[in-house]
Amino acid sequence: MGHGTLLGYGKYPKSRLVKKLEADDRDIYKEYISYCHYKGRKIRSIERRRKMEFLLLYER
Repeated sequence: MGHGTLLGYGKYPKSRLVKKLEADDRDIYKEYISYCHYKGRKIRSIERRRKMEFLLLYER
């Protein structure tokens, strides 16, 4: 995830993930996992990494 993708720049708006976090909405699983694309294609290894990151960071 690049900072431009998350925070927006130029004509690109902020990501849904950042908007939810700013609004104190912690139901971000779907948005967090969606950052698993490279050159427009879904990459399974990145998706697995995002799922593991989410489990390690947000699950108790």
